[in-house]
Amino acid sequence: MKKILISCTYYLPNISGVTVYVDILAKKLAQKGHKVSILTCRYKNNLTKDKEIDGMKIHRSKKLFSVGKGVFMPMFWWNSLRHVRSNEIIIANLPQLESIWLGIWSKIFGKKFVIIHHCEFNFTGRLVNILTSLVSYPIHLLTYAMADKIVSYTKDYADTSIFLKYFSKKIVYILPPVVLGKEKIVGFVGRIAWEKGIDHLVEVVSKIDKVKLILVGPYKQVVGDNSFSKLKKLIDGNKNVILWGPVDHSDLVNFYKIFDCLVLPSTNNLETFGIVQAEAMISGCPVVASDLPGVRMPIRMTGLGEITKIGDGADLAKKIKEVTKTKYDKNMFDKARGIFGIEKFIEAWQKCIN
Repeated sequence: MKKILISCTYYLPNISGVTVYVDILAKKLAQKGHKVSILTCRYKNNLTKDKEIDGMKIHRSKKLFSVGKGVFMPMFWWNSLRHVRSNEIIIANLPQLESIWLGIWSKIFGKKFVIIHHCEFNFTGRLVNILTSLVSYPIHLLTYAMADKIVSYTKDYADTSIFLKYFSKKIVYILPPVVLGKEKIVGFVGRIAWEKGIDHLVEVVSKIDKVKLILVGPYKQVVGDNSFSKLKKLIDGNKNVILWGPVDHSDLVNFYKIFDCLVLPSTNNLETFGIVQAEAMISGCPVVASDLPGVRMPIRMTGLGEITKIGDGADLAKKIKEVTKTKYDKNMFDKARGIFGIEKFIEAWQKCIN
């Protein structure tokens, strides 16, 4: 089995085609017994520098600044040196200017260097695109030249590439991965506290086949709550539960898009509505919520989910199964956007203050 380093500019929780490709490839290689590490950008300060997920080691190089989707990581050269030395096969996802360091270190230390060609900049379009192409072209060309293998999706695309036409003998054609998820993803967004019913949710998900739970939200030093030590005992060692922790509010939409349903299992009336329900519905995600006054209203107003009995684990499991198996009509989500859209909120306030 091999020690494999995969480099990409962005990795989860960012969602993109390249991110999904890398995530699938890395997890499948790990399942085959390979030791997989991912070297990526620490594009948000709240992302941990080093982390282990599903047996894979995630290493993040700090971003100093960004230009569009491009990032500048001043210590990437050093981070890549350390990780290239400790791995056997280096896989770079291009376009990525920093990959030139992976190529250099791979040649110096005799490592196998493989490039995945996802797309490329070309010399057309707006002036900024042309300037980006002029700057990146020689760096990427040299990186391709150092590769032992270049993976392209199709020959049809490779034949039109401004890079790949020079390296036809290195090219391997591999179609991108298509995975129809057998596992359902259930999500919770909010303070990870006892009165939110997290204990019921964790226990319930543990008993449902092919369901994973992602807990998104603050759990350390939560004001007015000291119950996390109890919850941690339930979460630790449970492979079906991922404690993601806090994220920027702007990143929540990425989670709503991968959740098969959002669950709000609150057990008391300190929860009066649960705005995360509206956010999820607007993002295309149905909801399971407790039968509490106010909390049950988003589902009643839209039909996008199921209302569960308060603190009833069996009913919660039943409703999660129902929602994750139901295909909701697109028009229902459009209706939710109309009900909860910011324009309607502002209109109501304008009317109120007038």
